[in-house]
Amino acid sequence: MQWYYATASREQVGPLSEAEFQLALDKGTIDSDTLVWNPNLKTWKKYSDVNGSAVSQSARAQRRQDTSTCSECGRTFPLDDMIRYENAWVCAACKPKFFQKIKEGVSTGGAMAYAGFWIRFGAKFIDGIIIGLVNYGLIFIIGFLLSATTLRTNPSHAFILIGIYQVIGLTIGASYSCWFLGRFAATPGKMACGLKVVSSAGSPVSYAKGFGRYFAEMLSSIILCIGYIMAGFDSQKRALHDRICDTRVIRK
Repeated sequence: MQWYYATASREQVGPLSEAEFQLALDKGTIDSDTLVWNPNLKTWKKYSDVNGSAVSQSARAQRRQDTSTCSECGRTFPLDDMIRYENAWVCAACKPKFFQKIKEGVSTGGAMAYAGFWIRFGAKFIDGIIIGLVNYGLIFIIGFLLSATTLRTNPSHAFILIGIYQVIGLTIGASYSCWFLGRFAATPGKMACGLKVVSSAGSPVSYAKGFGRYFAEMLSSIILCIGYIMAGFDSQKRALHDRICDTRVIRK
């Protein structure tokens, strides 16, 4: 079940999973006077008016099922047995060492090294060459097969060919982004530049998010590439499509 809550300034936050909702409770982000809502509630209510015990039990049960990788030792644990610090999840055994590193100013396993604008531009340039060559090859073959018979009999079919070319290009681009990001967390261009795409929590992105990120990236492009330029001024080097899909491009 997904949850939403309202901040003191009445800004809506969510959706949150049961585990994320419980984490917000544990951290004190949500208190008894916080307005909350989920699909089972008809209206927004104060958390104190919701069956807190049932919510807590449900959330804890979900947290026992959800797992994450410790940023220090690399082993997987239930979220209920870990703590979260910024973008890092840390197991109980690694907790003292992790916070000692923070105290000493040493980089921790969960720290993200965000990729800057120019190295991302280089990765995009490489991907553009690869996709362009694949597109050109397929379009040449299909165009040769169709134009010899179709255009001679009906020149107006050229518009059909143009439509076919566009569909092919869109399909190749979406499949390229979806498969490589879902499988390797990086396209070949990003691999060559030592980059990868992760979620805001540092976890790998799914195939579905890789697919959606491709179309979000189209939006960054059609607005005069302003969506890409945003990465040069954002503290976490996020382009517009990163903001839309809640992703980060980091150095490996």
